[in-house]
Amino acid sequence: MRVVVLFLLGCASLALGLIGLIIPIIPGFLFILVALACFASLSPQTKRALNKHPRLARFFHRLESGAHLHWLSRMKLAFWASLEAVNPKQRHRW
Repeated sequence: MRVVVLFLLGCASLALGLIGLIIPIIPGFLFILVALACFASLSPQTKRALNKHPRLARFFHRLESGAHLHWLSRMKLAFWASLEAVNPKQRHRW
């Protein structure tokens, strides 16, 4: 069940991310990062490949460090970590 939910969430986030790259109102990169996080949790090969990129490795490290948090705090952490992955100069503000 978990695999199906993560796959569907990843596909939906990827679709919204691609639409967001075309339509400037939707934050496309944030949805693409959510999709990458979903697909990385499903496939170890994908996770290894994504961890080779310095910004994405920091993003996944931050998400894994918050695994013990309450779900609302984890959503906030994912939001701020995705902003840092898109714009690394903002990381010192949080």
